[in-house]
Amino acid sequence: MSTIVVTQKNGVACIGADTLSCLGSLRQKAQHVVNKTKITKIADTHIGLTGTSASLVVMNSYFSNPDRPRDFSSCEAIFETFRHSHAWLKAEYFMAAMPDKGEEYETTQFYGLLANPHGIFAIYSYRSAQQFHKFWAAGSGRDYALGAMQAAYDKCKTAEEVARAGLEAAAEFDSASSAPFEIHNVPLLSAEKPKPKRTRKK
Repeated sequence: MSTIVVTQKNGVACIGADTLSCLGSLRQKAQHVVNKTKITKIADTHIGLTGTSASLVVMNSYFSNPDRPRDFSSCEAIFETFRHSHAWLKAEYFMAAMPDKGEEYETTQFYGLLANPHGIFAIYSYRSAQQFHKFWAAGSGRDYALGAMQAAYDKCKTAEEVARAGLEAAAEFDSASSAPFEIHNVPLLSAEKPKPKRTRKK
């Protein structure tokens, strides 16, 4: 498992992840692994995924085709992006779309968080998304990260400080999360100041 966090504050969105990989009880720390990242960048969006490391490989491969739709600007756009990808993921990547017969819909095996100029979001296996005002976390260290970010949010000056507080708590208490951390900052569009209008002199 993993710990992924997103937060936004003072006009900046931030996404961060730990860098530990686990194979059962075997822990692979960052100094032993070359491709240790759990975050990828697609256009202007950073996406962090939890669960199997194959998910990040599949996502990168799928979106390497520039003709495939990619709009992560809202919950509705994220849903449509992954709805379009679902059939391709089954056909080209042999995705197990319905591991449980009790599922209401076929599942897309992506779960994680994303940050872009439009805000911070969570993505779920039914292709739905949620957008957040302040912060959120995913993965096995989620509960520790959420508690730490809740306590730190008002005290911190930047989104990155909030993200680090969450990741440090997860690394301290969650056996499947560990430093060092990977962190990316993204300026929010809503933080851009409008240009002053020129007035005509009579």
